Amino acid sequence: MACRVRSGVAGTTIAHWTDYSEGKESRVVIHNDRNGEKGLRLGIVGFGKVGRACADAVLEGKELTLAAIVRRFDHAAQPLPERFSQVPVVSHTAQVPGMDGALLCVPAAQVFDAAHGCLQHGVPIVESSILHGEAFQAHREAIDRLAMRFHVPAIVGAGWDPGALSVLRSLFGLLVPDGELETTHRVAASLHHTAMARQVTGVKEALCTEQVTAGGMKQRYVYVEVEPGVDVAHVAAAIRADPLFLREETLVFPVDSVAALEQEGRGVVLERRSGPGSRGHQRLLFEARFDDVLMTARIMVAAARALPSLSPGAHALLDLPLGTLWGEREFDAERTWL
Repeated sequence: MACRVRSGVAGTTIAHWTDYSEGKESRVVIHNDRNGEKGLRLGIVGFGKVGRACADAVLEGKELTLAAIVRRFDHAAQPLPERFSQVPVVSHTAQVPGMDGALLCVPAAQVFDAAHGCLQHGVPIVESSILHGEAFQAHREAIDRLAMRFHVPAIVGAGWDPGALSVLRSLFGLLVPDGELETTHRVAASLHHTAMARQVTGVKEALCTEQVTAGGMKQRYVYVEVEPGVDVAHVAAAIRADPLFLREETLVFPVDSVAALEQEGRGVVLERRSGPGSRGHQRLLFEARFDDVLMTARIMVAAARALPSLSPGAHALLDLPLGTLWGEREFDAERTWL
């Protein structure tokens, strides 16, 4: 049996064992103890709904340490929930030495700048921008150029969709190669559109949902809770003028309380049917109800566990070996789920 060891990110080592008698190779991630801290030291950049959910998920991870919460300078002094009272709050990841990764939980328009700020200081990133098709590829290429320039790994599109749902769609495609895939989303909040609406001057709180008309056209319903004395017409115009809302009809509704409208869950149905002439009749169905904020956070944290094994550059969730998402628990997961 032979062993080779190479360095991972920020104090993490990855050991590979080769058993020549059986021709098998195994890999295990070995984390160095730093001042008694556990495993990977992760930072949260942005502290909205997804940021808080990510912070909770890191605290729940027995092999993870919440190294810092990164907030805008003007928000840094705002109090945190009690469970985060011992976590350092900083205005830039460069202020936290030895960080193994940063989870970018900022609005889509701020992701590139946040990624640049982390990568240039050698901090790997995980982000979950809601982009598809050519827009996703362009985003990935831009992040890849940064990651290669600074010799640091990055994981892009590691949320619910793209992300976990992409893996499920891909698996359905492997099982039924020739056929049609139908995806039905149940109405729920759109995270990135909601985040943008909240940034409009005069908006106290906002909630954006997506509707589909009888003719199949998408509509954005934006519910806004405005500050006293604010002109709702000006708020509506600012929202409609943002690039995120240009492609769909956007309706803006003032409400007394957005909290009363919040939907705790959303849903999706995937159906894959084999095409004409296929061998046999195959029909796969996946239906779920879930909290998309929580799902996004869990996938981002799982992706962060894979960072030590990655080479520099931008990686999508589909690029990652499934076992790496379990981190130190990879072999336990194999015994449990296989």
